[in-house]
Amino acid sequence: MTRAPLYVLALALALSGCAATPRSYDLSAAPGRSLARGTLALDIVRVEPPFDGDAIVIRTTDGLERLGGAQWADGLPRLARSRVAESLENAGWRVGDLGGVRLRVEIRRFEIDSLTREARVELAAQFAGGAARVFVASEPVAEISGAQPAMALDRAFTRVLGDLARWTVSVR
Repeated sequence: MTRAPLYVLALALALSGCAATPRSYDLSAAPGRSLARGTLALDIVRVEPPFDGDAIVIRTTDGLERLGGAQWADGLPRLARSRVAESLENAGWRVGDLGGVRLRVEIRRFEIDSLTREARVELAAQFAGGAARVFVASEPVAEISGAQPAMALDRAFTRVLGDLARWTVSVR
């Protein structure tokens, strides 16, 4: 008889541990056509908190908060660098740490605005000693809970990456 209550308690503890684990979300790269030729060195500028970790960030009237129960699959700078590189490769660039052309990308905004219910992504890109441009996109967010914020940020980010990739080809 004493086994059943211990089993129920163990099961309840195991289930509560599962509920506390945040769900991880990934980002997509922009599809593209192979139009560029050449090697591109990519630098993601160090981003400041709260965009330097795995938090999905919500801007509220009180400031910036972390979306509960959700996180990025990796730290945002690493995840963004990977998807920027993949998008540029989809556009035909060979992306590496060394190359004839150097592109610097800064993550300026990557957040959900709770007042406007929009996902906002802003990246600034600059070729070493040359052209620069800021890329901005926003997407509506139906709910600021569950998967909705991550999905909206992914859509906005993918649009920005497509614009960035096309721009790099047109400038170089």
